Amino acid sequence: MVLPYTDAIQRLVDSLAARIQHSVAVDDGRGSLIVCSRHYGDEDQLRIDVVLSRRLPAPVAEYLNGFGIATSETPQSIPASPSLGLKDRRCYPIRDHGRLLGYLWLIDAHAERFDEVVGDCVVQLSARLRERSLQVTEEEQRRRALVTDLLHGGEGSARAAGDLVDQGLVGAEDEIVVIVAGAGTDPEAVAAVIADATGRGGRDEPSVRALAAAVGDRGVVLVADRHGVEREAAWLAEAVRRGVRQRDAEGGGVFVGLSNPGRLDEAHGLLRQAVLAAFAAAELPELAPVVSWRDTGVYGPLMLAATTSPELVVPPQIAELSTGARTDSLAHTAEVFLDAAGDTAASSEQLMIHRTTLYYRLAQVENKTGWDLKNGRHRLTLHLGLKMQRLLNSDIPALLQGEEEHWGSS
Repeated sequence: MVLPYTDAIQRLVDSLAARIQHSVAVDDGRGSLIVCSRHYGDEDQLRIDVVLSRRLPAPVAEYLNGFGIATSETPQSIPASPSLGLKDRRCYPIRDHGRLLGYLWLIDAHAERFDEVVGDCVVQLSARLRERSLQVTEEEQRRRALVTDLLHGGEGSARAAGDLVDQGLVGAEDEIVVIVAGAGTDPEAVAAVIADATGRGGRDEPSVRALAAAVGDRGVVLVADRHGVEREAAWLAEAVRRGVRQRDAEGGGVFVGLSNPGRLDEAHGLLRQAVLAAFAAAELPELAPVVSWRDTGVYGPLMLAATTSPELVVPPQIAELSTGARTDSLAHTAEVFLDAAGDTAASSEQLMIHRTTLYYRLAQVENKTGWDLKNGRHRLTLHLGLKMQRLLNSDIPALLQGEEEHWGSS
């Protein structure tokens, strides 16, 4: 979609280029190309690539930012870098009352001779880019509202799906994955990371559509593509974990959950998968800080059971095996043994106990529960019960109850 005011920006840039007989380009604050004039034989490989992709490769952005262009109030000359395909150029920050709106670029080793005439153009561009910024913000708010409506489910979800397709934000045949950041993560930080990750070119950029929004107090990302959406969503989820943590002054942990791939009409269920995966990542130390729904293993079905039947309890035989979270409890011994598929050597090594001690503890487990660990059904009952106990002893039930109350009104 062509935003209002882009034509006015193009006219200003074309007029300046014709006056100084040099090509002129204007980027937004993240380095994405807004408009470019015709070329006058001064273009370099970078300019050609950016005009084609509309994006600035991350290594080039890092090089340019190294000269302080993001904080500078005055024009900056940037030396050539043949390895990056750059000729000498001059950067003119475009600001509105100190707020960075974008950059005007000239390719010339002695472009400072144009500072006065370019400065007049920058003043006019500031007004146009301010108007464009307001329009971009309004468009972003509308997109976020559509994504939120889609994920909430109910009557508004189908309408939001249609609008997303009609506006070209999601393909009708696309698969989608939902990414959810853990509780306490600023949704705006998540949105900023996604904008940064998808706003630059290069081989590492994701090729998918990624729409950031917020559901309640959680940062959410809807990732859509016809092919390869799961792999790219995993890339973006890891980018969220790294990027949000870098923005967090306290350096706290960031936990992220991903849904399975699905269709637009499954969005509400995919949101639930991602939320539960984020809960599991935060509460279960053996899982990674970024967890997909399918990687929650047995905890996935158990969490679904806990949401639909909050009165679930573990059998009393299992409750008697554990004292709090003690690592020397019979419950912990049994869980390690069953996780190791009954491998006594591996269990002894992990528990750091002699195998004779392991056998003694397992005999106590059988005596207390009345279950035979050589019986497959008994082992399955014990294993599932121990996992449910881990789940119920965590903060997940309270989180699930609060989330269910929130979803219940959707």
